[in-house]
Amino acid sequence: MANLSNLKTQISNTQDIGKITNAMQLVASAKLRRIGKKVTETQEYVSEVYAIFNEIIKHSSESIYLKNSANDIKKTLWVVVNSNLGLCGGYNANVNKLVISNFKKEDQIYAIGSKAVSAYNSKKIKIKNECTDVDIDFSPAQAKQIGNELLSYYSSGEFNEIQIVYTKFINNVTFEPTKLRVFPIIKEETQETSSSYYSFEPSAEEVLNNAVTLYLSTIIFGTIVESQVSEQASRRLAMENATNNGKELEYNLSIQYNRERQASITQEISEIVSGANALMG
Repeated sequence: MANLSNLKTQISNTQDIGKITNAMQLVASAKLRRIGKKVTETQEYVSEVYAIFNEIIKHSSESIYLKNSANDIKKTLWVVVNSNLGLCGGYNANVNKLVISNFKKEDQIYAIGSKAVSAYNSKKIKIKNECTDVDIDFSPAQAKQIGNELLSYYSSGEFNEIQIVYTKFINNVTFEPTKLRVFPIIKEETQETSSSYYSFEPSAEEVLNNAVTLYLSTIIFGTIVESQVSEQASRRLAMENATNNGKELEYNLSIQYNRERQASITQEISEIVSGANALMG
């Protein structure tokens, strides 16, 4: 009878947890629909800014923002985008694994999301700065503020490389951790063509120096928005799997409960029949 009581408690607990995971799945789905519209517009905007900035880089030769092959990368600032909440599958773990696999002793972390702060504090890794007020309402103004901080770190020579590690959104079930170098900018070697649609005054280098803030804030805004979409999609998928697994567990426990109950009833009937036969004998 004690075993039946334990099974009944397990079934009840499984049902309660299932209600919670299902509610979290619905919340994540609603957030995903809300920010999902935003990511399409953002990707188009980032693509346009990147294309124009790439054209500026093609026409630039000397700038502190361009990669100089003579200088080795000695100290990197890793801008790590994590979530503020848990229960989102491997969303945070996959990003942090990518960072750790490329991390050098002298490097530091710029932690975005409270999960990043706790993860790197637990590993005794130095955190240069942190930003935990990031959610699905992340704004270009917030991106500009982060961008200005990163720009000051790089311009002062405190770090000679800045990398952003975020989760790239591909579709509602596919998202992958991605590493993106922000500084120094790598100038791709391309053949010059006479059909350039751009001319720069007073010079491409000066335009580059003045436009770098826009470039940086756009990259940060785009990567964090993609990360936010990926976070909600990952949480929705994780909660959906948890809900389905809970239903399967509840089904198996119910079968086990019914078998145990049937065995108990059968045993009681056998004892009654045996007692009656003994009295008759």
